Amino acid sequence: MAAVTPIRMPKWGLSMQEGTIVSWWKDEGTAVAEGDDLVDIETSKITNVFEAPSAGTLRRVVAQPGETLPVGALIGVVADAEVSDAEVDAFIADFQANFTPGEADAEGAGALEISRIEVDGRTIQVGRAGGGDVAPVVLLHGYSGDMNNWLFNIEPLAARAPVIALDLPGHGGSSKDVGEGSLGALAEMVGSTLRTMGVGRAHLVGHSLGAAVAARYTADNPKNVATLTMICPAALPGTQLNEEFLTGMIEAQRARDLKPFVEMLFANPGLVTKEMVEDLIKYKRLDDVEPALAALRDRLVSGADAAALAADLAKIRAATIIASRTDRIVGAPDEAGLPQGFTVHWIEGAGHMPHLEKAAEVNAILERVLS
Repeated sequence: MAAVTPIRMPKWGLSMQEGTIVSWWKDEGTAVAEGDDLVDIETSKITNVFEAPSAGTLRRVVAQPGETLPVGALIGVVADAEVSDAEVDAFIADFQANFTPGEADAEGAGALEISRIEVDGRTIQVGRAGGGDVAPVVLLHGYSGDMNNWLFNIEPLAARAPVIALDLPGHGGSSKDVGEGSLGALAEMVGSTLRTMGVGRAHLVGHSLGAAVAARYTADNPKNVATLTMICPAALPGTQLNEEFLTGMIEAQRARDLKPFVEMLFANPGLVTKEMVEDLIKYKRLDDVEPALAALRDRLVSGADAAALAADLAKIRAATIIASRTDRIVGAPDEAGLPQGFTVHWIEGAGHMPHLEKAAEVNAILERVLS
């Protein structure tokens, strides 16, 4: 029998248990290429486009817009033209008869293994996915974020290399002690964490504050960095921090007060879900979170670390920057102010979070960098 490919509800992030079909980009009977935008799926975190896993013809749309299904459930079928309708129907019937909700979810949950390690007197939370003997991809999130900010990127990257996602000090499940809060101190902590894990050379991918930390680490340890990718980076020439956002994330105590600041992160504020805001409120209520964020803010807005990093950018042989011209948090980097070897990719229709808002475009760039 010719190839029949099931389109299944994906698992994006550790907490995803189900997703809701928003709309299909393709109609039944339409030819699709691998990687084509296929269907918009809404999770409790955000809405994202799911891409066609293989080429062929979309023979059946099993899940209609508005339907909510568990991770792993069948939502559609792609098959070669020579596959008969009867074979497609038989495939769907067999899948539905044998599918058990939770089984695919349990398999997917193992894709990112969470652990905590002790590093220089602090606890650092680490997520690991993928395998192999090649240099790993190390993901560093932004201010007030955590490793869950990479929920649409980890799986594609893990198909190419081991992935390590860190919660920076002051964030997520890591210790809230940020020390002086400098880029140098955070970069040293990243280096100590990688050494503790037995990691030498790595591909660094950072977002916002994490991008500045990744750049600082690369300038200080160029031999340990295979490639450097910065997404909407802070502290680069031309960028300017939004102090209103930084302070709002610290001072807002209720979800309704916090939501406007979270919406600043996105080009489309409708992407901000109730659960996204509530998760941030829960995080902010942890002991020592607000002092940690305040220390990081104060250090960032002082400009001293940005000036020191600008002076050392020439030590970085090459870097890839993914940026948005409508970024309301750090603005747009000045291409003319960057050293030779720095390449900027502009993402249209995104704000400060293109790896969530335009994940397919960002993943394609990251995959080219790795290859």
